[in-house]
Amino acid sequence: MKNDQDHFEVLRRIQKKPESSQRELAEELGFSLGKLNYCLKALQKKGFVKLQNFQKQSNKINYLQYVITPKGISERTKLTINFMKRKMKEYDELMKEEEVNIKNNNKYKNEIKEFGIGHNSQALDNVIEENKTRTKPLFKTIEVNIKRRTVIVDDILSTHKEVPIPSWIELSIIDVCNRSCSFCPKSDPKVAPNTYQKMQMNLINKLTEELKEIKYKGSVVLCGYGEPMLHKDLNLICKKLSEASFVEVVTNGDTLNPKQIKNLYINNVNKLLISMYDGEHQIKKFKQMIEDSKVPKDFVILRDRWYDSKKDYGLKLTNRTGTISIGQQEEVGKYKKCFYPSYQFLIDWNGDVFLCPQDWQRRVSMGNMMQETLFKIWTGKIISKYRKNLLQGNRCDSPCKQCNAEGTLLGKNHAKRWASVYNLVDGK
Repeated sequence: MKNDQDHFEVLRRIQKKPESSQRELAEELGFSLGKLNYCLKALQKKGFVKLQNFQKQSNKINYLQYVITPKGISERTKLTINFMKRKMKEYDELMKEEEVNIKNNNKYKNEIKEFGIGHNSQALDNVIEENKTRTKPLFKTIEVNIKRRTVIVDDILSTHKEVPIPSWIELSIIDVCNRSCSFCPKSDPKVAPNTYQKMQMNLINKLTEELKEIKYKGSVVLCGYGEPMLHKDLNLICKKLSEASFVEVVTNGDTLNPKQIKNLYINNVNKLLISMYDGEHQIKKFKQMIEDSKVPKDFVILRDRWYDSKKDYGLKLTNRTGTISIGQQEEVGKYKKCFYPSYQFLIDWNGDVFLCPQDWQRRVSMGNMMQETLFKIWTGKIISKYRKNLLQGNRCDSPCKQCNAEGTLLGKNHAKRWASVYNLVDGK
């Protein structure tokens, strides 16, 4: 079984990055060269990979490279299916056990009042002061959101095994959006096509359990590369995640109704953020919807996004690592340091973990949640390389070298701690 997982990972990496050398493959996988060579020989013997002779056009030098065969692609698919079957079985068994626990005792009514647990969090009043800020004009919502995130990201700094753990995890639970906003990569199918793929509950369950293990105190935000309200299991996902984290849902609100808003609240979502793109008339519409749902007014944040490119659409625009140029964009190279990989990352629908939510073309995968633990990925070689470089102001690698995001608005405390771990100059 262990060999199957190793073989699957090697096949996946070869298919994804066929130009990689053995040493590069070993580093990305966290294998020794000996272990990688052993796997490659086994795969070659079975006919799943083969050595092929290539020629570099620049210097006419011949070199050998492993390539995946059609038989290997078929085997990878088989291994994926078998792996998912095992995980689904594990999930079913866990859910049966959970149902028994719920019946035996009503523990969910007396949930421990710890940060990030449903609506009973003692920290909520300290984390979000929406009762005060929501009385301000809606054009202040950017500042409200920054304030909300700053408190969670910068003040809630936790460690596990003496290293800082993330405080902001973005989940892309579905890869489809019903809109194609001009300032979003989804507006170009060649850049960010709708694949209609969605995250499965076995991954959500695994993430939740691992967040519990590291005593996670931060936020899990359902947003990412698609519209989360289009996922049919959204309520179940939110309820499960609320066992271990502060849960937020970011939506364009197109499919919302009072019942859905209430269901999100009942299923322990802490904050619902509605981005309004069509105009000021949406304010009245959503305020009425909130009132009809009977949820607390501070449960929902309305974000104005209907401005044109000259007003940056009510948000701070970035080029999304070189995929968007609309609006008033900062030039690439203006900013050096970036704290993104010090405090957060994004998990895609299939468990792939990406460096940051700016990487819409999915250039840098740090690992896969279904193959490795969250903490192993978070402290792995790939993200550590980027983290060290960015803490020192070195945006030399793709996609960072194409990015114009400031990257230092949040995560200062995490950056400082990581700088100390790496014995670097202060990441401030």
